Amino acid sequence: MKKLFLSVICLMAVSLSASAQNKARSLIIGFGPVGYIHENIKLDDEKYKYDYKSFWNANIGYEKQFKGVGSLTEFAYGQGKFDEYDLAGTSKWFDPAQAEDIYSVSVTQFFGKTINPNRRVQIPVYIGIGADYINGGPFHNLLIDGAVKARLKLYITNNFGIYAGATGRIGWGAKSASESGSKSSNSYNITNTSWSVDCGIVIGLGQ
Repeated sequence: MKKLFLSVICLMAVSLSASAQNKARSLIIGFGPVGYIHENIKLDDEKYKYDYKSFWNANIGYEKQFKGVGSLTEFAYGQGKFDEYDLAGTSKWFDPAQAEDIYSVSVTQFFGKTINPNRRVQIPVYIGIGADYINGGPFHNLLIDGAVKARLKLYITNNFGIYAGATGRIGWGAKSASESGSKSSNSYNITNTSWSVDCGIVIGLGQ
């Protein structure tokens, strides 16, 4: 009888846990110590490529889940050290031979699905769109980003968990190639690609 009673209590606890997480809000705080970022600037025959290593980022996000469908609003800050460039062309609008370090500030809205929802171990997978401001070297530009994200979350309690994950991002922007006040206008195309691996904590905020 005692074993049966304990079994029923355990089943109730699991049921309540699943119910509580069926509709949940969470604050997610993370740090990504490993990453990489690559930038391209292109106009006609001019092609400039820049690589940055030791890219790290810190992020904070607000996540909402309902029956396995989720949304995540995330703010992130990242820094990378200049590695190398490949310059093809000579620009009269800016100096492409710049070897400064780089930093970025981004906000991204993700939507996705959680594999194994309402359990202690969950795998959310997201796609998102956002804006990314990049500064350093020849870059002082705002880009529009598309991103994908996947995480492995482990809930230690109903309201606290840890996670590890990875994010890939590609962005598009423009850099002016015309004089101020000129009637004609042109611009360089900027392409940004990056990836990072991060980990952090999940704090439940209730339903």
